[in-house]
Amino acid sequence: MPKTIQFPEHPLVNPNALDHALANVPFYESWRAFDPGSECPLEQRYAALPVLTKRDIRAHMPKGFVPRDRNLKAGLVSGEVEWVTTSGTTEDRSSIVWYQPWWDASEQAAASLHTGLDRVITGRQREAVLTTPLCAGTVCHIGELSLEERTLGRLLFLNQQTDPTRWLPHDMDRMIHELDQFQPDLLEADPAYLAILCRYAREQGRALYQPRFVSLTYEFPSRLHYRHIKPVFPRTPILSSYGSTETGHILTECEHGRFHQNTEYCHLDFQPLTPSLGDPRVGRILVTTLGNPWVCLLRFDIGDLIRLETGACPCGRSRGLTAARILGRTRDLTFTETGRAVTVDDLDRTVGEMDALVSYQMEQTGACDYIFHYVASTGQAEPKLVLQAGLQSIYGPGACIIMRPEAAIPTEPSGKFRLARTSGAWNHEALFMTGEESR
Repeated sequence: MPKTIQFPEHPLVNPNALDHALANVPFYESWRAFDPGSECPLEQRYAALPVLTKRDIRAHMPKGFVPRDRNLKAGLVSGEVEWVTTSGTTEDRSSIVWYQPWWDASEQAAASLHTGLDRVITGRQREAVLTTPLCAGTVCHIGELSLEERTLGRLLFLNQQTDPTRWLPHDMDRMIHELDQFQPDLLEADPAYLAILCRYAREQGRALYQPRFVSLTYEFPSRLHYRHIKPVFPRTPILSSYGSTETGHILTECEHGRFHQNTEYCHLDFQPLTPSLGDPRVGRILVTTLGNPWVCLLRFDIGDLIRLETGACPCGRSRGLTAARILGRTRDLTFTETGRAVTVDDLDRTVGEMDALVSYQMEQTGACDYIFHYVASTGQAEPKLVLQAGLQSIYGPGACIIMRPEAAIPTEPSGKFRLARTSGAWNHEALFMTGEESR
């Protein structure tokens, strides 16, 4: 594998966005010294800049990231913007200035990347949301609230508990009934949450309302999740959409399973894994937001990995970056006994297709030490031996893997699940080629 790969161009990136941010956004004053200047190619200028982290946002939002020509106090008083908190995943939650028109425009532009989805996401679609009630904004709910209290215009928020493994039958019966009542055009769901609801519906012989599209978002969709979800939605297209509260809609899965960049609303830098540690077609993405007049993020480490698609997509879309797959969070990388990186997707390819498995989490406790937590399906043969052999093939013959059956695997405090984790400190920054070496 060559050290460098030629990445797609970004034809819709506005070169003025970078100049505006460096000149008018307070946080980036110290970044100006890194900029090689407007006479250099745009990609070279981006690559020379530091990486923005969620810690930076927590420490400097809002004053650091709102342009000087915007009056935040007046915007909050008028209701043009609001202050919302992200759900977080592996780090503490953060707050951000939220501008709804930009979010809506980003969502509609992203919808054009899947045939037919743009006819559903019009800004007027009825939408049911199934995720943690700790999601962004003030409209998500915890507790026993009525349907009316969880409905905001065209949006219905179904879930009221932070951990879906604690759902009782009456919780799931209520959600099935509310989907029938509300009849959404779009069901936007955390795949782990929807998989639990679908598994219950199949066990009970219940049918779920069939929306025009199901959009999986919020976290990594495991093959386990798809195995439970797809049979329940036989007539509904299921796609994965990718983004964050901070960055808007970044990548959308097209009808051929590739993920296309929302080039009108974001610029993406790709930093591949160092070849000695992993496949250099795998790397993290750094997001620069475009078109948001209230908040400008440059090279934000969104915290996830992709596998780059270097060939043409059958759908014909070619603008910006195309990903073959979303591979899971950087913080959820584990490592083989020889130090090679194992993505969540690598792990899931081995264990995610097993009918005897309901859920799992790989925990790495040392350089060659692992605990595999798993919940087995009832009525199926114990999967321990098959799982152990598959995991040994990933992590190496010298890996010490303890197999630990569980009654349930709970969510993180954020309300999200983790399929893999490492205990102790790991230097994830050292995994990636940076600057010019990544070009």
